[in-house]
Amino acid sequence: MLTVTRQAVKRKLRLTGTTYDAEIDALIDEMLPAIRYAIEPSVLSNPEADLLSTLNLGALEVIAGEFSATLWREMGAGVGFRLGWLQVLPPQRYDPADPSGLKAQGWARLSPYLRREARLLYIARPKPEEDESRW
Repeated sequence: MLTVTRQAVKRKLRLTGTTYDAEIDALIDEMLPAIRYAIEPSVLSNPEADLLSTLNLGALEVIAGEFSATLWREMGAGVGFRLGWLQVLPPQRYDPADPSGLKAQGWARLSPYLRREARLLYIARPKPEEDESRW
């Protein structure tokens, strides 16, 4: 059985305090059944402890990556500012759907264990890099 805890998500994202606890719990309740459904039933019933740890880590990364994306979508998160000579801008090359890269990392970790029909739906593929010479 897959398990992801609020404490694990907060640890992975280096969050402290209780501000986002309800949102993290809701996200876990929402995403964990979908992740569990995407995994082959024979893999989920395998009693090997290391396999279960791998699946739990993949699920944790996917959920933490999704929560990271929600934090980036908060009002003002993508806005920079200028104060005299100091200018602070958001990163130029980040994917707003997966700014931390954790979602892609989690799906990559889970990909060998996904149902055949789920592989096309859940595996995140990074965008091709843009031409570096423009910058």
